[in-house]
Amino acid sequence: MLSDYDFWVNFTSNMLAGVLLTLIFGLVLTSVMSHFSERRKAKGQRRKFLEFIERELKRNTTSLTAALEELPKGNLPYPLFEVSAWKVSVNSSLLESMDVELIHPILSSYNRIWAANDLYQNLLEAYFERLARPSEASEKRYLFFRKTLLDRLRDLQPKLGDSLQQIDHHLKAA
Repeated sequence: MLSDYDFWVNFTSNMLAGVLLTLIFGLVLTSVMSHFSERRKAKGQRRKFLEFIERELKRNTTSLTAALEELPKGNLPYPLFEVSAWKVSVNSSLLESMDVELIHPILSSYNRIWAANDLYQNLLEAYFERLARPSEASEKRYLFFRKTLLDRLRDLQPKLGDSLQQIDHHLKAA
């Protein structure tokens, strides 16, 4: 009978030890897999964010080219630049996980895009003022805003190219 008792004690203790080891191993493995799953998800979100920004910046590059051709002729292409992707990304936590080397050129481009859009609004107001009340002052105001906007657009051109190059580099590396 004692031999049966020792058997059951050993059997039970070995079973408990096995169950505990399995639980501990399972928890560690689940934690590690969860960590890698979160990293993969974050990497996928960053990629989608970059593709979203890249598409908008490419459209803005096309708009920039059109504006640089049309503004000197006195034509006013409308709308000038899109900023919806930037609005979405600023209101999310995606920027927190991005490299500074990537975000800096994009931020620089969007700062100039916002400034150009503001100047464009001023140019449109000056244009319609010039039509409504023709005067030397309204003509000077219109020409001032057109020249200032053209200068800003020429300054924006290399910034957009740099941003697209950085995005392309990060997308290829990912």
